[in-house]
Amino acid sequence: MKTYVIAEIGINFNGSLDNCYKMIDVSVDAGCDAAKFQIFSAKNLYPKSAGELDWKDDKKEYSYDIYEAVEKFELPIEWIEKLITYCENKSIDFMASVFDTEGLNLMVEKGMKIIKLSSYTITNIPLIEASAKTGLPIIMSTGGATIGETEEAVNTVLKYHNDLTLLHCSIQYPTQLKDVNMGVMDTFAKVFPKIKIGYSDHTEEVSDAPIQSTYLGGTVIEKHITLDKNMDGPDHFFALEPDELKKMVADIREAETNYKNGNFEIDKTIYGDSEKICHEHEQYLRDFCYMTLFSKSDIKKGEIIKAEDISILRAGKKEKGLEPKYLQLFEKNEITASKDIHFEDPIKWESIL
Repeated sequence: MKTYVIAEIGINFNGSLDNCYKMIDVSVDAGCDAAKFQIFSAKNLYPKSAGELDWKDDKKEYSYDIYEAVEKFELPIEWIEKLITYCENKSIDFMASVFDTEGLNLMVEKGMKIIKLSSYTITNIPLIEASAKTGLPIIMSTGGATIGETEEAVNTVLKYHNDLTLLHCSIQYPTQLKDVNMGVMDTFAKVFPKIKIGYSDHTEEVSDAPIQSTYLGGTVIEKHITLDKNMDGPDHFFALEPDELKKMVADIREAETNYKNGNFEIDKTIYGDSEKICHEHEQYLRDFCYMTLFSKSDIKKGEIIKAEDISILRAGKKEKGLEPKYLQLFEKNEITASKDIHFEDPIKWESIL
C-alpha cells in the first residue's frame, strides 16, 4: 500500500498567506499527498490566564504570554477557501487539524474530506464523537496517551464508523531517535487489528523514523515542514526544509519497495519499547496541552453548573480540571457547585463533591 505523506505546515507560515502558498508548492514538488494546516482560535484553546511560557531550543530562548502568542499563530478564516482552492489547483489534498467543535463544524462546512485530530485532543471525547458523527475519515495522533486512553478514543469513533487511522507519535520536540518507540505500532496492530496505523514524526532526522514506520506497516506519515529552519517561531528548528522533504518522500517510496520485497531490517534503537504509555519526556507537554474543563464565568457555591458554563481548554501553566468526557455529567444531571468557582478556574471533583 502506498504511504500517504502529509506535509505539516501547521503554524510555520508565520502569518503570511504567501508563505502558505510557497509551502503548498514545496509539498507538491516533494511529492506529498496532503498539505496540512491547523484550525484553532486562542479563545477555544487556552484560558486567558494560562500564564507565561519560557523555553529554549538549540538556537534561542523564548518567553511569551501563552494566550497572546496563540492568537498570533491563528490561521485567518478568510484564507481557508483560498488555500483549499490553491491545493485543488495544485492536485494536493488540503487538510487541517481541528481542536474544537467550532473549528470542526467550520471545516466540514468548507468541504474538508478528512478530519485530523492532534495528540492533544485524544482525551477530548466530545470532540472525537462530534468528528465521528460526520462520517468522514479520521486520522488521529496519539502522543502522550496511554493504551487505555487510545482505546477509549478508538471505541468512540467505532460507534459511528471504522474509517480511522491511528498515528503513533511522541510529544517531544524534537524527539530523539531513542525515544521514538516505534514498537508501539506493533501494539496498535495487535490491539486494533481493523484500524489503519501510521506515524507522526517529530525527529530532526530526515527519514530514519518514517522509513521504520513503513517497515512496520504504516500507511500514513506526517512531518513538519518549513521554508527555513532559522525563521522565527517554535516549530521551525525541527521541521524539514524543502530539499529535506523531497528526500524524505523519496526515501519512503524506496522503503515501500523494500518492504514489498522483504528487503529491510528493523532498527532496534528506533523500535525501542512497544508499551503505549506517557513517557517521562512527554509528561510536561501532556500536562500543558491536554484538554480539561474550565469555568466560563463566576459560579457561586450552591448554583447549578450547566454544560454551557464550561469550556474545554488546555491548562497551560494552570491547574488542570476534569477530563472532557465528564462534560456529559453536567449535560445529564443537575450538579451544584460545592464552593465558589471563579472565571477560568478548573472544574475539579472538589468543585462539585
